[in-house]
Amino acid sequence: MNPKIRWLVSIALALFTVLLMLEGLQLWSYGSDVDGNGIGVYFLGLEINDRVLEANIPTYAIGFFIAGLCTWLMSITNLTKLLLKST
Repeated sequence: MNPKIRWLVSIALALFTVLLMLEGLQLWSYGSDVDGNGIGVYFLGLEINDRVLEANIPTYAIGFFIAGLCTWLMSITNLTKLLLKST
């Protein structure tokens, strides 16, 4: 893979990691501040679920944290390969 493409992929993955972690933190901060049938969970304008019950919100938050961790690890792996190949 071209080094320029590797850099772009690594930056995109790092940005995606930040977005996933922020969504996880936002969901975690809701706590018991839910009215009615639940909340809608959206990520990057896409609807994940339109009615998440209060008891399930931490599960969704943990899912976003795990997805963020996975993208972070992929970014670090890609950067490590790029930096080791350049030396």
